[in-house]
Amino acid sequence: MVIAVSLLAACGTTSDITGTWVEPSIKDKDLEGVLVVAVTEEREARVNFEDAYTQALKEKGVRAVASHTLVPGKLNKTKKEQVINAAKKSDLDTILVSHYAGTIEEPVFHQGRNYYDVVPAYGGYDYGRFGGYYGRVVKVGSSPDVWTSNKFVILVSDLYETATEEPLWQATSQTVNPDDRTELRNAIITAFVGQMEKQGLVK
Repeated sequence: MVIAVSLLAACGTTSDITGTWVEPSIKDKDLEGVLVVAVTEEREARVNFEDAYTQALKEKGVRAVASHTLVPGKLNKTKKEQVINAAKKSDLDTILVSHYAGTIEEPVFHQGRNYYDVVPAYGGYDYGRFGGYYGRVVKVGSSPDVWTSNKFVILVSDLYETATEEPLWQATSQTVNPDDRTELRNAIITAFVGQMEKQGLVK
């Protein structure tokens, strides 16, 4: 369930949910409380992500606990049982696990362009009070073709039932060209919590 993948140390401003799934019977289950887990061996990234996610859920009325407060240190798959036991001891019926799933780079072609201006010229013809003025268009500059790339940062958030370890919900987020750690984290969490709200998991 817990996979040792480092959360990417990068950021962005907006995140979109590109895929989601929810167990149809989840609304029939009497589940209360969630242990929030960020899978990474980087302690600071884990603490910051879990704290922000936990706070966002608390603002929706969810009893949420950051896993680093119960299972400190580096988090990898060897601590799976510790995480589950911590959730059980704290009477948390669900475990919310988030992990970095990868970065996709796509090339983008920007076609060059020419720039023109109108240059005044004068001739021997009479066109009224302005005399023989007329203009002609000339090329004054150009820009070359340029290749750049878009980076898509992918994170996945999974909700499991503590007692059975069965999956209850999943969402995948995609952030384009992230460049700030805090903004990336906040955008992802906003997208995840927003999706939970849409699917009736939180209010």
